Amino acid sequence: MIQIENYLQRAWSDSEDNITLDDIILAIDELKEMDDENDAIWVSVIGDDENIVEVRKNLTLIIDFEDDELIESKANSWDEVIELYKLLLEKDFDQIIEKIK
Repeated sequence: MIQIENYLQRAWSDSEDNITLDDIILAIDELKEMDDENDAIWVSVIGDDENIVEVRKNLTLIIDFEDDELIESKANSWDEVIELYKLLLEKDFDQIIEKIK
């Protein structure tokens, strides 16, 4: 049985398991073209529970980590979003929290 370590969910399609940063960058490119009804993607990294970073087309972020309260923030650029997703895949949750504060 394959262990699911992470997944990517697009608001407009099915999820993908065990993704890479390249998969996320492709989803971001697709997100930029989506209508406002389907304007979000989220990535979950599975630890004891799920650790989720969601982004909307307007760069709104929702961070939901297993041990922390829900955080809503706004990214300054798509490069910043990609950096946050890179940190998420590396399970560097503390660094993500520091960057969005």
